[in-house]
Amino acid sequence: MSIDKLLNLNLLSIEIFCQVYLKHTVIDVANHLELSQPKVSRELNSLRKAFSDPLFIRQNNRLEATEFAHNLYPKLQEMLQASAEAQKHLLNIRHRREPSFTIATVPQLEINLPQTILKAAQRSNTKIDVTLCPWTKSSIEQFQSEELDAAIAFEPADRKGILSKPIIQHRGGHLIAREGHPIWQNPVIDEMINYPIVKLITMPFPANKSPLMNYAKTQGKKLEVFATVSDLGSAANTLLNSNAIIIVGVRAAVNFLQNIKGIHAEILDYQQDKDILKNFSYPTTYLWLKHNHEGQVTAPPWLQQALEKFITEAHK
Repeated sequence: MSIDKLLNLNLLSIEIFCQVYLKHTVIDVANHLELSQPKVSRELNSLRKAFSDPLFIRQNNRLEATEFAHNLYPKLQEMLQASAEAQKHLLNIRHRREPSFTIATVPQLEINLPQTILKAAQRSNTKIDVTLCPWTKSSIEQFQSEELDAAIAFEPADRKGILSKPIIQHRGGHLIAREGHPIWQNPVIDEMINYPIVKLITMPFPANKSPLMNYAKTQGKKLEVFATVSDLGSAANTLLNSNAIIIVGVRAAVNFLQNIKGIHAEILDYQQDKDILKNFSYPTTYLWLKHNHEGQVTAPPWLQQALEKFITEAHK
């Protein structure tokens, strides 16, 4: 057997071969490795071409190894074990350094998040590095590629291998605009829809819709979006320099904005809030965490607890 053929194999194809050898069915291998059946079949066909051998022959609904596959298995299993040992060695090196956690979050819940995590780590006698990045639709893929350790989002993660835990529902929106804005003369919904709105890039409603825009539509008006911004700082700057308004439901984000000189915030009264949210459910904030094949969360307990507490307190 040519050594070149072995060296040109990727780890996934090697693992698929070994798992088919042990489990005898594509569907069992796909479930075990959390891959699609077509993906497993494609990798298996690539191996057959690489070695010019069928490798596995279907007999009584089982894939039975050929003589060539029997001889090949010990070599590939040894390569897998060597890879696992190398990864273990790298992990040990990383653990000797300060571990790093990367967390994706929506802009409404980014204020003081790194400081909160670092303090929780300190209480657990753990030294860490923390990196924040924006939550986006592609964050779910970043979990699969090991780029993220946790995420805070306004929607559940519909993907195997990710726990998306509902933490809290938003209760009560706040109207925010610059001081001296004419809306403060009569801050009711029917007046709000006469002014353009600022939207944060991630809204806590399905399809990123604005309930205020929906309300305006029921009144026969088209509400203008003055700007869609990526963070609270950009939102503040836009509000200060325009007649735009914004409605925010996360109390920590409200506090950040109203503490900026020139910006004013008021909580909507119950009926106004209810009218704006007509046909919308109260939005929920979710914590995403990766879990392993056994269903165990891979993040350390102190990190999960710190994130849950942070989300809850940010809404108070």
